[in-house]
Amino acid sequence: MPKRRRVFEPRIDRTPPNLQKLVRLIFSEAYLPGDRLVERDLATKLELSRIPVREGLQKLVSKGILLKDEVNRGLRLRDYGPAEVTHLHEYREAIELAAARAACHNRTATDLVQLDLICDAMVREAPNAPSPRWLELDWQFHQTIVEASGNERFVNDFDLLMIECNYVFYRLPETRIPAASRDHPLLATLVHGVVEAHRTIGKLIAARDTNGVVDAMRLHLAGLSNRVHRDVVKTQLGKPAQGR
Repeated sequence: MPKRRRVFEPRIDRTPPNLQKLVRLIFSEAYLPGDRLVERDLATKLELSRIPVREGLQKLVSKGILLKDEVNRGLRLRDYGPAEVTHLHEYREAIELAAARAACHNRTATDLVQLDLICDAMVREAPNAPSPRWLELDWQFHQTIVEASGNERFVNDFDLLMIECNYVFYRLPETRIPAASRDHPLLATLVHGVVEAHRTIGKLIAARDTNGVVDAMRLHLAGLSNRVHRDVVKTQLGKPAQGR
């Protein structure tokens, strides 16, 4: 039996336990973009009754995470083509830019220390990036900023958003990064660029520079979105044409 690949899964502590289980199953290698989601099958896999699964699915539909399949009268994952990747990025950007701006006003000394410690840990883990530990540290950095905003709505939405982003940006076949930075010079440069971007964002929050931190965060997030968008487009271009 093949060994299960270790992956990083963002914490979603504020999400109810049954919904946590459902979200983690949906955004795992068990399902690919566009796949149908059958309530009965999900309940069996999760060893839950169909009622909490149905409630969870309805909540994910209401948040726009899942789509109604009008043909099969069920639900399905988004296809995550170029347009969907762009929309996901725009949603994440909207939350993080607003959170970073608010963090400039509401951050505490503890928040600033935490951001510095995370950056230090990312430097130590850089040779192994993008390892599960690296991804966890990257998530912790962004989550710390969202929590420092003091806006509970941002925090609650960010929980589920990061599960979806982790799936799309790192776990899909076309967006996985196979090499470690120590084995790939260009990747090593990109990894260190992430740390430098994080340190810059932390310093701007410490200085309460709201305009500066918004610009820095937007530039930082654009780098990740551009990579994923390019990989998705390249994969779709390589697929044979349908209907001919």
